Amino acid sequence: MPSNAPSRARLSEPSSLALPSGVVATTLPNGLRIRVAPLPHARSVTVCLGFAAGSRYETADEQGIAHLVEHMLFKGTARYPTAQAISETIEGVGGLLNASTEKEVTSYWVKVASEHLGIAFDLLADMATAPRLDDDELEKEKKVVLEELGLAQDSPGDWVHQMLTESLWPDQPLGREIAGTAATVNAQTPGSLARYLRRTHGLGNAVLVVAGKADPDAVLALASDRLGARGSDSPTWERATAVIGTPPVVTQTRPTEQAYLALANYGLPRGHPDRYALRLANAILGDGMSSRLFLEVRERRGLTYDIASYVSTFHDAGAVSISAGVDPDRVVEALEAIMGEVGKLREETVPESELLKVKAYIRGRTLLGLEDSHAVASWHATPVLLGAEELSPEEALARIDAVTAADVRRVAGVVFAPGSVHLAHIGPDVDVDALRNTIA
Repeated sequence: MPSNAPSRARLSEPSSLALPSGVVATTLPNGLRIRVAPLPHARSVTVCLGFAAGSRYETADEQGIAHLVEHMLFKGTARYPTAQAISETIEGVGGLLNASTEKEVTSYWVKVASEHLGIAFDLLADMATAPRLDDDELEKEKKVVLEELGLAQDSPGDWVHQMLTESLWPDQPLGREIAGTAATVNAQTPGSLARYLRRTHGLGNAVLVVAGKADPDAVLALASDRLGARGSDSPTWERATAVIGTPPVVTQTRPTEQAYLALANYGLPRGHPDRYALRLANAILGDGMSSRLFLEVRERRGLTYDIASYVSTFHDAGAVSISAGVDPDRVVEALEAIMGEVGKLREETVPESELLKVKAYIRGRTLLGLEDSHAVASWHATPVLLGAEELSPEEALARIDAVTAADVRRVAGVVFAPGSVHLAHIGPDVDVDALRNTIA
């Protein structure tokens, strides 16, 4: 369990930097890191401004402030004083504007036709450096955020994942709901938001990525002009602490038609050398309709409509999770089938033919996911923000190709060690001891 004095860490740049071919990189004197990925065939350009901070950078009293700040940056700035002015600036030229708050990253992005690159820069720069944080707008936006939180809580297929996350990292920033609670959201003021922004949204803690039909020299000129103000260092974050002892089974009784299950084992941190083997292990287990879980639990046994597994990685921690919705009367049967497939992955070497098939699947999904300028911008922004190695898609896929069946079995044996599964359940009343015995 977490101690009373949690250790804290600060993200640092990788000691060596080898950029993917064709990407232009520079760092402004204020510390803003810039990547330009020209796509000559594109008609669009995406400008992404990301900050290496998210919900795990919050104190307990601040829970939800990162997400609330993200909303407030759309409510008005010095040059674009209203939400309508902001949206019309981009939608008026047919563009797209959005943002996201995650555990370790907050990002804002605009996608426009390449001729409107200057408009995208003007707006994002003003949002980042001159938000209004109007008191009346904040009170209205608190209600919007709490509606969003209520929607998540009313969706058991979503909320079961939050229950699972809390069981993995209890009483820690990494385990808390990103949107916060009613009490912590309502407690925020323009002053508390401004202090959070100063701590986390300095340009020295940011990366700017422009992908699409854009001239690198023009991008650097725009960045120097609009985003050249003094920056700040990256903030600290609390190190994650794993649960020691018997993993918990957490349940929430609801009169639902389905029972919602989410299982997880602790995985690997983001930079672990076995991360590619774990990605393959996950794809074999539950990524896609030809994965083992889908074929066995749905197709052969008819126990669920949808089942999947996924990997989460953070600076110092990770998880491999499985989710499914099943008939409440068949929960134990479904868990037995799931644990059976996990056991096979841990105890048996994957046939070479299956390994090659899954490698081809990952390659295709990776390349299909990089079809537009926004996807390319995200690809290049994420490793810079998170202090990870910057790779081209081809370099990353070469790492996947190098993984052997022995690597997959070895990693599965560590990650899916017997007796280490955390389980969250939402649905009609269930025998908790039966659940615990099934996953033991």
